[in-house]
Order: sequence, then structure tokens, then C-alpha cells
Amino acid sequence: MSSAEKSESHFEAVPRRYGVRRLFFAIVLAGCDKPAAAPHDSAPVSDSGSDSASVSDSASEAASAQIDPDGDDDPEDPGTGTRPAAGKFTKVGRTWLSLSRVCDLTVFDGALYGAHAYAPLGVDGATITKYEHTTNKFSVAFDWNRPGEPTGGGGAGQGFVRVHAFGSKLWVADADPPYDGFGIVDQGTEGYVFVSDEHGVFAKAQNPAKPDDTERTKKVHFRPPKTAIVIPRAYHDIDVIHFRGKTWASTGSVPPTERAWHGPSPGALNALDETQNRFVYFAGYPSDATADVWRLTYMVRFKDKLYAGIQEYYPRETNDFVVFDGTKLEGKRVTDGGGAETLRWYADRGTLYWITIDKDGHGTLRATRDGDTWREISLPADAGRPADVVRFRDGLVVLAERMLMKLDVDGSAEGGTSQARTHDALTTIATWDDKKVFAVNDIYCAPPLAVYDGDLYAGSQKDGALYRFE
Repeated sequence: MSSAEKSESHFEAVPRRYGVRRLFFAIVLAGCDKPAAAPHDSAPVSDSGSDSASVSDSASEAASAQIDPDGDDDPEDPGTGTRPAAGKFTKVGRTWLSLSRVCDLTVFDGALYGAHAYAPLGVDGATITKYEHTTNKFSVAFDWNRPGEPTGGGGAGQGFVRVHAFGSKLWVADADPPYDGFGIVDQGTEGYVFVSDEHGVFAKAQNPAKPDDTERTKKVHFRPPKTAIVIPRAYHDIDVIHFRGKTWASTGSVPPTERAWHGPSPGALNALDETQNRFVYFAGYPSDATADVWRLTYMVRFKDKLYAGIQEYYPRETNDFVVFDGTKLEGKRVTDGGGAETLRWYADRGTLYWITIDKDGHGTLRATRDGDTWREISLPADAGRPADVVRFRDGLVVLAERMLMKLDVDGSAEGGTSQARTHDALTTIATWDDKKVFAVNDIYCAPPLAVYDGDLYAGSQKDGALYRFE
């Protein structure tokens, strides 16, 4: 691990962060109309899909044989009725700690929770907010800001980028912990996963400082709550998911035999050891991580495999994501040059949707039904980069920077091995002129969608506010 990585983490966060972003975002996009390439490490397989609720016998049998359902762990209720033909996003509100970005939205225990940041892995600020539709009330569910601490490294966690609901609790990974951790388990570096109770209540950060704070020492003031789960030897902690009977965290970590800040820094999967209540390093990517810094990012289950995005410090990575079968990690390349940044995955009725910013700065929505052959879903040129896709009422909707669209998928053959080409039809529901409210300009934080109490919500990238489509 180079000293540059430590600088990026807290002390000189902005220069390196924006150095990475320049490569991806300096290119002006001209729309999403180029054909998607088949993976370079597998033979092409014919592809099809359908938005119909009916499936073939073979598809049903395959689904019933799966160990885990496709997707992440967040419960979904798309609501009833039909998708609107027109409408607009209306601002619902925000809390005083909604920061500037909403990175994720999750429904849990009758409320809608949001994960917030200013600039993940770059600027202090990490909160979870809660919105209750019945009372129209906003509140702060968890605040990982640390009043009184210096902003250079210890002022707060640097962004919450995902909030997930499983095991009757909420799970939130600390994307970039203060001080590179507090030495609870590992003095070199460590990360944390914050876990709520069954009602979505998070324990507050501990504050054992004495009234005369001149006597307090660094790393004592506002420590993680006792309910936090430690990820020893992790620099950054991006996502959490349940897979094959275990809970996994995607991280950038120090391998067990290496020294923090001096040796290899692979992206890693860490498995929760429930007996010790801490995560344990399981596998890293790439196998030789001495020349650079990697992180595994957002995760999803699909056809009993775990998919995770890849992010490299210097964007020279030739693969786009990794696939984990429970034993080993394997890099996969779909784009021509590799190195796509995964913004979001979404699994729906046998299809996996994948939203990326490619190495050339192109924002892209792709889909696959077999995990091998991918098709690109071309968005209108004036839509901007895609941000999220979700099932809303009777079908799918896609949020882009300046447009909300219906996505209708039609395939003449379903299931089996000989399948017809899938046709994707996008219909515009709404457009807007504000280029900042749902901007896709951060590889760790894209505007999220969620369906809550039958309505469609989106998170702003302008002021951290929540919007409802009406």
C-alpha cells in the first residue's frame, strides 16, 4: 500500500478523488447507442428476456433450484396499478443532516431510509435519514459526524453509500472510517458495519470524553457504537450482502499476511464470523495487488453467484467486475476496454441490469439473462447518464440525469437455450431542465430510486433531499 492511498483516504482526499473522477467525467457523452460487447472470457450465448409474469417450465425449475434469490436483500413492494404516463418529481423535504447527496434508499419497518454523503471517500459527512409517509416526518436515524474532531481525517466518516435491510435489521458499511479506524481490533487499519435493531434504530456513537476535553486523546472522542461490527484490516467498506448463508462485505483491504500501508491492497470480500462478531478476510482481487490500490464495490446475487464491481486507483483495470461462486473470485470483462465503474445492479424476473460509467466516460445500462451475454439498452441522447432502474407498479422505470422512462421488455421466446433477441422499449414519462438534482457525476453515489407506500421516490444529488413522483 502506497502512502498516496493513505493521503487519499482522509488527509489529501480531494486531489486524488477528483483525479480519478476527471478520467471518467471529462468526456462529454453523446448518448447510449453503441452496441454492447459479449464478455471477452466466454463464448457468446444467445440472449432473451421478457417482462411477462409467465415463465417457462425450465425457467421455473431453474429458479426453484437456486440457493439464494436474485438481487440484494432489500424488500420490495412495487405497488399496484399502472405506471403513470406523465408527471413530475416534487420535493418532499430533507433533514438538517441530509448533506448534499442521497446515495441509496431502502424501505424498512414502514419507513424509507436514505444513505447520505457529500463526496464518498473524499469529504467528511455520513448520515442515515428516515422518512415516514404517514406523518410526513423526517428524522436522522444515524449520524457518524464527530463534533470537536479535526476535519483532516477524524471529523466524520466519509460517506454512507448503501443501506440494506436483511435479518430484520438495517446494515450500513462505513465507506471511509475516521482515522483509518480506531484500533478496536487492528491497529493498522479497520472498517465498520453499523447495524440497527429490528425497528431501524441505530445506537449512537460513543462519547466517553471527559468534560474537560483538553484531557481527551485522539481516537477516544465519539467512537463507533458497541453494535458496530469491525472489519479488521479494511481501508474502505462499500457494501454488505447475504450470500450462501453468510454475510459478506466488499472492501479494499490488507491481506492477512501483509502490513497495512506498505504492501498489497486488493479489493476484497470479507465474511462475517458470527462467533467473534467480526468480519474476516476471505478473498482478494487481483491476485497480485502490489502495483496499485483496488476496491470491490457494489454487490448483487444472480443465478447463485455473487457479482461485485471493481474500482482501481489508477484506472488501468482490464476487467469490469468479479464473480464469486462461494470459493473463488473471477474477473469478467464485458466492455471493450474493461475498467467500467459499477454504479448499480438490479435483478428483476430473471434479468440482471447493470448501470456503469465506462472507461470512456459513457454512461450505460446493460442487461443479461444468463450472466454471460449482455445487451446494451440505448437511452435517448438527451436523457443523460442512467442512474437507477426499479420495478414500479406494472413494470420497470429508469431514472437518468434528465429523464424518467418506462422500460418495457419483450422477448418472443422465454427460457430454454434457443432464444430470440430481446427488444427493449423506452417511453419518456418526464423530463426536467435542472442538471444537478439527479446528476450522475460520482462513481460511488448515483441518484437512487425506491418504491414506498405505492409511490416512486428519488434521492437528490444537489441538496440531499427526497423527491416523490406525482
